[in-house]
Amino acid sequence: MTGTTGHHHKSIAKMIHRLSGIAAPVFLSAVLLASLVPAVTVRADRISELQQQKSENEEKLKEAQASASALEAQQEDLESEIGEMQMSLAQNLVSIELLEQEIAELDAEIAVKQQEYDAALAKENEQYDQMKRRIKLLYEKGNVSYMELFVKASSFSDLVNKSQYVEQLAEFDRTMLIHYQEAKQAVEDARNELEDYKAEQEASKHELETERSAMQATMNALQEEYDEVDAQVAAAEAAAAEIRSQIQAQQSQINQLQEEARRAEEARRKAEEEARRKAQEAANGTSSSESASSSAPAKSYAPAGSLSGQNVANYACQFVGNPYVYGGTSLTNGCDCSGFTMSVYRAFGVSIPRTAESQRGAGIEVPSIDQAQPGDLVCYPGHVGIYIGNGTIVHASTARTGIKYSPVTYRAWVCIRRIVY
Repeated sequence: MTGTTGHHHKSIAKMIHRLSGIAAPVFLSAVLLASLVPAVTVRADRISELQQQKSENEEKLKEAQASASALEAQQEDLESEIGEMQMSLAQNLVSIELLEQEIAELDAEIAVKQQEYDAALAKENEQYDQMKRRIKLLYEKGNVSYMELFVKASSFSDLVNKSQYVEQLAEFDRTMLIHYQEAKQAVEDARNELEDYKAEQEASKHELETERSAMQATMNALQEEYDEVDAQVAAAEAAAAEIRSQIQAQQSQINQLQEEARRAEEARRKAEEEARRKAQEAANGTSSSESASSSAPAKSYAPAGSLSGQNVANYACQFVGNPYVYGGTSLTNGCDCSGFTMSVYRAFGVSIPRTAESQRGAGIEVPSIDQAQPGDLVCYPGHVGIYIGNGTIVHASTARTGIKYSPVTYRAWVCIRRIVY
């Protein structure tokens, strides 16, 4: 009885030991899986927050761009007003210049008329002086009076002759005096008319100069307003540029977090699959080492050969069916998408960056999928594969599917890069 009990206890102990060896990996996988869930949730919250901030900034950018557009329209109106004002100023200056020329010509004409007036006045004075001298000679010579001229007449006919002579001489003097007075008056009237016209032109010139000063002040005010609006446009454009920079930075963070979330999700799925596999192994009473020993014989692979796009594609296709391992770079034991492309090219002695994002900058760009050639990298958001022709890529897809073929359009691609050219 005692022996039976001891044997039973030993069997239980062995079973517990065996179960603990199997359960430990399962437990660790479950712990790893549980630890990944909060990280995914935190990233999702942060992505949502950044997307909200980005949306707000995009609205601010629209407002800044609308403000800049309105200010630019105001600038155009001001430019038009300034242009019209400059034309008016130019016309004003031309009018003033023409008036100045006309006034100068009037000054010359007035000077001529003044000379003519002075000459007519001199003639009038000369005629008047001659008339006075003749009267003095005729009527005031010595003590002889006008009546004595008639008394001393020798005969009636002599008296008549003398009388007629005196009258004719007086009439001539009067006629000449009137003629010179009329000529002087005509010249004076012409001069006065020119001076009046000159005064009108000078008044017009003064009005034009006053108008010019007002227009210049208006144009200066318009220019100041234009400069102020120009500064506002520059400020609005600077604000828009700053907002665009923030949007780009936020988008970059979102892309980074989405990539991290994708990798975390892949790690979570991998941990989940690993936990499920270990649980299945535990349920079947087998270990991972026993499973590995019962697997099919290892495949053999052809060497890389000479470097060409087609050889790269052919070499990569050998590893279809091999496992996907996040962070891995082994073409046989497991690799992720960028580890796969990097390791394939490394086999040909070509070094490309490690991550899918950095591989977008490798080689040269191929504009469209129609121009893609075997060996080109086809880059997707957070993913990369190798084009093998006929609209197909080979890539390390997921932990469930491993390395496989897919249509190149199975999802929207970002860019195509040619490494061998």
